[in-house]
Amino acid sequence: MRHAFFAALLLSISFVAIFPVTLARAQDSSAAVSEALDKVVNLDVNGIMPQVMKKITDQTAVPIEIPPRVYDLLPWGEQTNIKATVKNQTVRQALTAITRKLGLNWELGPQGVKLVPRIPLERIGRRATIQELETLDYLDTTPLGATPAPGKPTTVEWVINAIDKKLAENKSPIAVEFRVHDKTQPDQSISLQRNATLNDALKELTKQTDFTWYAWGPNVVVLSKEDQIARQLDRTITRNFNGADIAQVLAELSQASGVEFNLEPGALQRVPADFRRITLILGNAKIREALENIRGVTGLDYIIKPGGVYLWNQNAPAPAATTPSPIVATLQLDNGLSVFLRANDLPPDILEYVEHKKTAEYKRLRQQMKDDKFVPTTQPSATP
Repeated sequence: MRHAFFAALLLSISFVAIFPVTLARAQDSSAAVSEALDKVVNLDVNGIMPQVMKKITDQTAVPIEIPPRVYDLLPWGEQTNIKATVKNQTVRQALTAITRKLGLNWELGPQGVKLVPRIPLERIGRRATIQELETLDYLDTTPLGATPAPGKPTTVEWVINAIDKKLAENKSPIAVEFRVHDKTQPDQSISLQRNATLNDALKELTKQTDFTWYAWGPNVVVLSKEDQIARQLDRTITRNFNGADIAQVLAELSQASGVEFNLEPGALQRVPADFRRITLILGNAKIREALENIRGVTGLDYIIKPGGVYLWNQNAPAPAATTPSPIVATLQLDNGLSVFLRANDLPPDILEYVEHKKTAEYKRLRQQMKDDKFVPTTQPSATP
């Protein structure tokens, strides 16, 4: 039976067993928070997410942090409504049940707990819809309940078919869309634990193969990891970097995309010192476009691999006695980024045109000098 998800998150939980725990004073804040999480509580909350989490904190003494990234992935951001009734349950159990309905997890820190997106929620690549949150919850709570025929391996294709069959048996509106990629092998064997849920099966598929998946409307899309990473690099970002260190820029782009960036050893050190701080104005721009712009300035190129984005420096280390090629032009991109072009970067015909324009500009400046009655103390060089 699917859970009811409409304008509010509806949750009703009841447990018979009660395990009273006395909250004792402790010098270690983490220990005190952990003890508070094991306290049995009754909660009845209904409101927007920040208000509900504050009420839970007030009633349980467990501080709850909600990073902005969490709101960015929820259907209505900070206005996402939560309605939950919790009876005779520990704070730990209540938080787990509530956050799971939102596609979230929580982590214990030294001063409280922090809400974090679950990986399937991150993979959607935009604000999730209520339907997609329902899908994630359904996958997490529905057992697969199937095993291969005797002597038959548990392959990727078998897992996909078993999930599809379970969804059909339960008359679920969710459907599996299997996007086969040339580099992936649907006959690859994987191992599953007993009593696995649909989510467990998909999780093992992601862990053991080059496939992954994401929820999209009423569908579960299974695709190659490289295709999924390409989707995540198409996320848009609005951010201004003004003279920011290239390492910081890459770290923020990695976080915004949810994709791990792996750098070739020494790649950043081979970026010329003048270009290790960059100005990049991104207005609703794709993260992939930002990487392309960075490549034009720094020489850092990238490639998508199943494990993430790999970046390396196209520029080989220059000999110590080599003088860098001079900068001959500046290219202004649409997003405000300036790319400096060196003489050895240009094809011969373009370089010839640049020299032609330079000569014309020299003539114009000399005429301006005459008009201004400026008499130089040096003689013109042999170059026109």
